[in-house]
Amino acid sequence: MEVKNGEGPAPLKTNHGWLHLAHGVRSCASGLRYVLYLYMTALDDPSRVIAQPGGYFLAPESGEYIGDVMNVVFSNGWIADSDGRIFIYYASSDTRVHVATSTVDQLVDYCLNTPEDGFITSASLENIKELIRKNRVQ
Repeated sequence: MEVKNGEGPAPLKTNHGWLHLAHGVRSCASGLRYVLYLYMTALDDPSRVIAQPGGYFLAPESGEYIGDVMNVVFSNGWIADSDGRIFIYYASSDTRVHVATSTVDQLVDYCLNTPEDGFITSASLENIKELIRKNRVQ
């Protein structure tokens, strides 16, 4: 669960809802770190959250971890091309700029099919077990 949150770039309109990219300060074993996460809101009412996957979408790794402000990633921009590709521009540790790529379909699938955070270990474990069960059926 994030301690502080902030909206990133303007949300992207999809067939399923508005796709949002945000950042939050998350507690972890090494202290606090800024991560990126995704969520969706309803097309007819952007104030109504319809999907909020548990955990984080992107966190600092390897060389992204160290810099002027350690253990931080944040984003203020993304571009959705007409072919469905998305370019996510993000910075790490107030030192470097990066670009990650995905597609609208992949991010929507992630939002709609990743369980919400259980906030306790046993609930999160049940969410993971349910995902495994669903994947075995497919």
